[in-house]
Amino acid sequence: MINFSGVDRIYNEYSWRITRRAKEVWRSGQVISSRHQEGTFLDKFEKSVAKYTKRKYAVAVGSGTDALYFALKAKGIGPGMSVLCPAVSYLATAEAIKRTGATIRFVDVNDDGLIDDWGIMGLPSALVYVNLFGNLADYTRLKNYCDAHRIPLIEDAAQSLGSSYHGIPSGKLGDISSLSFAPSKPLPCFGNGGMVLTDVESEAHMIRSMRYHGTGLQGLHHGYNSCFSNDHANVLNFLLTKYNKLLKKTKEVRCMYEQRLDVLGIRTIKTQDNTISNNHKLVIKVKERDSLKTHLENKGVQSQIHYKIPMSDMQMFDSDGQQVPNARRFCQRVLSLPIHPFLTENEVDQVCKAIGEFDGI
Repeated sequence: MINFSGVDRIYNEYSWRITRRAKEVWRSGQVISSRHQEGTFLDKFEKSVAKYTKRKYAVAVGSGTDALYFALKAKGIGPGMSVLCPAVSYLATAEAIKRTGATIRFVDVNDDGLIDDWGIMGLPSALVYVNLFGNLADYTRLKNYCDAHRIPLIEDAAQSLGSSYHGIPSGKLGDISSLSFAPSKPLPCFGNGGMVLTDVESEAHMIRSMRYHGTGLQGLHHGYNSCFSNDHANVLNFLLTKYNKLLKKTKEVRCMYEQRLDVLGIRTIKTQDNTISNNHKLVIKVKERDSLKTHLENKGVQSQIHYKIPMSDMQMFDSDGQQVPNARRFCQRVLSLPIHPFLTENEVDQVCKAIGEFDGI
């Protein structure tokens, strides 16, 4: 079986170094840094990510969902407001907006699943965009719109750490940005975690207070228990030193795929011009997507359908029938193939051979 995820192989590659760093934390007894303190494992990791993304401040929290929620709260989003959001993403994106009490206005996507034209939807209070599959949306257009209307641009960069737009790293492509370190994300942790990235000191201070029950900041009515464990921080800080190497290897795997899929006449979803993708996902668009997925399973290849329906069609978000025809077509045709730094050429050959044997291509 060719597994979809490669987090187990990342561990196998660096097992003793990962284990050593986790044990270092466990032996210290300081498994959670409840408040912000200089020199802790968590502080070192936050500073490393801030440097990597060219941000002034990075604040680690319990999950990527919390990170986006805290980013929205730091920008003052709450009840009575509205937020633009692409119709295609993991439901956590819309969930974080709903959690603030704001109204979600779903925006249709283009052929690559990235936020498209929001047309005349009234003046929103903020715009959240998602770098789906590690590919970057047109930041300049989004930023110009938000600046013109004096609303914050919030980057959901859960899938795009290591991508860049005209040389600007993802994580800095918003007035405030959020990351995820869940096991399925580009820089995976062996557990869960997220991070908020900002250049505003008061926002960083607010989020540090919010993540630990609201302590240390006057004016908050309540806080949250959204701490990031030190063993995850210490392991991720090590993996971050290997991250560019891992991205390079993933790109090599993608190139192998592209050569073989091109022969089969299959299009993959790629990044926009003047951007560099971290190649977080390798996604193809085929008409008989569900049948192909079953066929691949029978051939010993795991694949995934990440977005079966747009978020606007999910009952939990009560979108009042907002029209997103491109998003619906997109969700009916996309299929993600295995891709990670340690996928071998032989495994790529097996995946592509199995696709070539499918009659519905």
